[in-house]
Amino acid sequence: MKIEIKEIFFLLLLITLCKYNVFSQDSRLMGKWVNNVDYSDINYIEFKNDNIAILSQGEKQSPPFLFITDFTKEPVRINMKVEKNGIEAKILGLLHFINSDKIKIEFFHGEFEEQPRAFSLNKNSQSQLYIFNRLK
Repeated sequence: MKIEIKEIFFLLLLITLCKYNVFSQDSRLMGKWVNNVDYSDINYIEFKNDNIAILSQGEKQSPPFLFITDFTKEPVRINMKVEKNGIEAKILGLLHFINSDKIKIEFFHGEFEEQPRAFSLNKNSQSQLYIFNRLK
């Protein structure tokens, strides 16, 4: 079986593009983000490299959430789940980068099987909208 230079070049290009899309976009999310609203139920959120997210309200921290993102969609889909004392909680969300240091996240609570396709236009009890700034 003979492999031509064009095929090797194409495979390398494909691998490079896939690697860039998976890792570089995800890496934009990593780090600690702060919500500047005084009386919010989430003041900080930290996304770690091992797909762990920690939510904080003041000094209280959540148990570690496992999160998965889908950067192929706009807005980005984010699924988070946590298990504590045998009880599993799942949060579905949408995420949008306003710029490299500011994100908008809407978390949907309740019995959603999948995320809505767009951010809510009205406040409702089934979702919460947050604006977070990257903590530098």
